[in-house]
Amino acid sequence: MLKKPPSTSRVAAAHGWQGPRAAQQAQEHLPVLRRLGHAVLVAAGWLLFAWSWQRVTAGRPELGELRWLMLGALAVVSVLTTGWIAHNVGIHRRKGPRRSVPAVEMAYDADFNGRRIDADWARLAGARCIDVVVDGAVKRFVEPDGVPRPALPAVEEIA
Repeated sequence: MLKKPPSTSRVAAAHGWQGPRAAQQAQEHLPVLRRLGHAVLVAAGWLLFAWSWQRVTAGRPELGELRWLMLGALAVVSVLTTGWIAHNVGIHRRKGPRRSVPAVEMAYDADFNGRRIDADWARLAGARCIDVVVDGAVKRFVEPDGVPRPALPAVEEIA
């Protein structure tokens, strides 16, 4: 079994398990031909799905067609599963085993639309119901009026 050199481990630890190029790669778009190929594969899959259901519902399907459909599905599922396993093994070989969950910034100041977030998270932690109110550029998380708060656990006093 190959081991990573210590410098690689320090770099991976400094940048999280994703590595230093993860942020840059997340911003890059797929080439047009690759996106077109993905769209063609998805469309072909849906057409095959629709055709197979049309054959099933049109009447009594021929046994030969069903046999080809089952063999094709078996081949496709096998290839996709093997490819997915190989992909994950490759990630494991490059980056090593995961030791923890990646660190995530806990500041939640704005939503994905750029609205400012206004919330008392400590108070809302015990709420049974939370209303999300959007007022223009501000999103507020509030407890609705009339909803009872859960009772605080009884604390035993020791004299």
